[in-house]
Amino acid sequence: MAGLYSQIKAQPLALCLRLVLGALLWWVLTEGSVSSWLIGLPTILVAVLVSFQLTPYNPYTIRLVALPGFLFYFIKTSLVAGLDIAKRTLNPNLPVGSQWVTYTTKLEGLPRWLFMSSLSLMPGTLSVSSETQALVIHSLDDPQKTRDELHKLERQLIDLFTHKETT
Repeated sequence: MAGLYSQIKAQPLALCLRLVLGALLWWVLTEGSVSSWLIGLPTILVAVLVSFQLTPYNPYTIRLVALPGFLFYFIKTSLVAGLDIAKRTLNPNLPVGSQWVTYTTKLEGLPRWLFMSSLSLMPGTLSVSSETQALVIHSLDDPQKTRDELHKLERQLIDLFTHKETT
């Protein structure tokens, strides 16, 4: 229980957000019935406690200043990827060079998950597995070109996230 208390104490914004969302959901489900709050308040509190127990602490926050740059990069890269794959499939010679690329990354936690999710939207790449420090990626491009693109994506994510100090 002490671990749960310290996790909640370390995330006051998450606590407030979950309480407000829980109350809003209860209000909608009960159509605003005032008498339902006798059951609703304890239910919301238990649900919030369970949500903290089931979700691991996330020591990362998004830098809102970097978010527009990442979104622009993400959309641009996704469009280029779609056009690239369309061009490859419509080409009668089908210029596809299937490769396995191992990429070493320093990303951990949420940034690593977002990295793996985002790279599948890059031209001809798909994450296959995640080792301790390396990712195995299937690519349709030259391995060096793929590594360069992965490095750009990793740089975007490093700029996007800041690591909270644990107390």
